[in-house]
Amino acid sequence: MNKKHKAIRYSFDRRFRAGVMWIMNRMTAIAPDVQVDLRGEDIKRILVVRALFRMGDAILATPAISLLRHNFPTATIDFVGPSITKKLFKSLPINRYHEIHRSFPRVCWFYVALLTRLRQRQYDLALDASGSSAALGSFIVGFSGARFRVGIKGKWDRWFNIRVARPLSVNKYGNLPELIASLGLQSSRLLPALVLSPPDTGEGKTRIAAFTPDSGKPIVGIFVGGRKTRGKRWPSAKFVELATFLRAHGTRPIVFVGPEEIDSLVYLQALLSHRMPVLFEPDIMRFASLVANCHLFVACDSGPVHLACALGVRTVAIFLKNNFRRWGPPSDLGHIVFRQSGVEVAQVVEACKSELGTLCQQRFPIKVVNG
Repeated sequence: MNKKHKAIRYSFDRRFRAGVMWIMNRMTAIAPDVQVDLRGEDIKRILVVRALFRMGDAILATPAISLLRHNFPTATIDFVGPSITKKLFKSLPINRYHEIHRSFPRVCWFYVALLTRLRQRQYDLALDASGSSAALGSFIVGFSGARFRVGIKGKWDRWFNIRVARPLSVNKYGNLPELIASLGLQSSRLLPALVLSPPDTGEGKTRIAAFTPDSGKPIVGIFVGGRKTRGKRWPSAKFVELATFLRAHGTRPIVFVGPEEIDSLVYLQALLSHRMPVLFEPDIMRFASLVANCHLFVACDSGPVHLACALGVRTVAIFLKNNFRRWGPPSDLGHIVFRQSGVEVAQVVEACKSELGTLCQQRFPIKVVNG
């Protein structure tokens, strides 16, 4: 399927889902509010819904899972999210992962089957962790049949029976713990976290060693992606310049190309593959295993930024839009680079120098040259 056909299908899929949600919004009654202290309820089955299709969105929901597990240690917790993160979530304290899909005509029968399965589970608590930004999340929570259906007040709250105020925290790394606290449950500052199994981590380490022999130099992963339609992707030429500089100044760069940037693979390989690995790894677990073995990760605002942060890898996040306060990682996870007039290579280089300087002092017997 070419890019034009993909764009047409994507647009049709969105319009179809929006139309269905509009119809359901018009045809269903507003659920009455209930007043309840969840701490005193017998909560045996929990459903967490993050009905957004991007990898990063799902990863940012992981604090809600951990906090609910802390509050209800004996409950079963199921998660609804995109298929791309199902394997990544296998180490989280969840019992079932229900995948969502968006392609027409599959969605015509898929969501009927999904809601049937969810209603059979007879959940006590269903939480929309999408921030009420997605009608689909509200719809799934509303029609899950759960006793308590929780979400944020807003456009799509008619199917909730517990409606809470929007968190004061604008940043996506902090608002879910605040949401859990607003339910009267125990909460604390908790950042997204993923843990890979030792075999997965070991596979990534072995592959990196084959790509770039261990020379005592830090490994810098560079992901060249970002949603081009949203203006989030840096030009490939700037990534080439950045990777070339980092290699010349004491690091081992590995350049990653994602499925949405596959058209740039030949260009990057032609310019860089004789000096450093340029990899296209479509398998999410294998990609994560490589990222987990990097000492620093550099990328534009994209899912891999959140993946690296959740894996505990220091990250330099390049923001081309003035939305870093909402989507950028906190300083204890990453370093945000933004300039209103446009981010230049020199700015990212300085951020990498700062991160690598600290890293080298802690772990490596080298210094990053400032020239």
